[in-house]
Amino acid sequence: MVRSCCGGGGHGPHESRCHLSRRPQCGALALMKILSFLVLLLPLACAAPQRADDNTLTEDERALLASQGISAADLHCNSQRTWNPTLRAEAKAGAQAMLTDLTALGVTIPPGLNDASRKVLADALSWRMVRATIVDGNQNNLGVIEVKGVKTQDGKPLLLFRSGFTPRPGQADSCLASLLQAGVRHGVNLYQGPMPTADLAEAEAKAFTLAFGTYYNVQNDAELASWRDELRDDPAAVQKAMESVARVIRDVVLQRGERAPPQGHVALHCGGGMHRTGMVVGVLERCWNGAPQEVWERAYRRHVAWQSDAQPGGFEAANVAFIAGFDCSLLKNR
Repeated sequence: MVRSCCGGGGHGPHESRCHLSRRPQCGALALMKILSFLVLLLPLACAAPQRADDNTLTEDERALLASQGISAADLHCNSQRTWNPTLRAEAKAGAQAMLTDLTALGVTIPPGLNDASRKVLADALSWRMVRATIVDGNQNNLGVIEVKGVKTQDGKPLLLFRSGFTPRPGQADSCLASLLQAGVRHGVNLYQGPMPTADLAEAEAKAFTLAFGTYYNVQNDAELASWRDELRDDPAAVQKAMESVARVIRDVVLQRGERAPPQGHVALHCGGGMHRTGMVVGVLERCWNGAPQEVWERAYRRHVAWQSDAQPGGFEAANVAFIAGFDCSLLKNR
């Protein structure tokens, strides 16, 4: 079994095991096989995901769409969202299982690299599992609000659709295709992180181009890509994060620097539509639309799959505090 992995036919005592440092192709092949298997298996093994019971738009959201001549039934999207608090632990367990299986296959990992290898594998597994949950699991996390006082080029109130990444964005029956059919003409991708999403972003960009729309990917904008990570790592970075979010709302989402009104409605997402998207939409609701805290916080909790204090989903009190304390004057050039 070892020789079939490593190739060659040596029969000496030193050929009975494949050393990772000497035969990296053997370790890579075995690793790829095990990783592929566990990525498929582990999401099924994750225990007790906190899944929101409702998977449709709220009555107010459906009424808003109807007032603009859009039928919610024509949108091939859902409002389902899931938060799995055990996912990281499952990924760590999977990484350890992979290392154990590699050893059983005859792969030797130098002792000094065990911890680093385990972390690399756990990170890769966890983010593949997150993507599988959101995209393959079709967890769209759709929502919609009106942006008060802003009209599209045809004089309609501007709608802002929010979501996470959605499956098959280039297909005619996809969620994104139905949003484009409903009049969305500007896409905003705020995701910046290790989850593999390049194929999704590329397909989204192509879909907007074919619809004669525009598409923004924050990964191509170093100045605005890291505000959430900086805020999480350094609470003192609040002011800088506020300035970045103000720019995201003014210049990216609403395109206030453009002379003409927006071509059409806007679709905004991050990874799962919870944190970056929730913070930006929360600030927009509070500071632009004048919504009271009970309204924007209820929406924030809903989209992070909050069920109760015992089942908080992806709820982060710091995000709510950021929205509540946001300096609305930063949006004064509206």
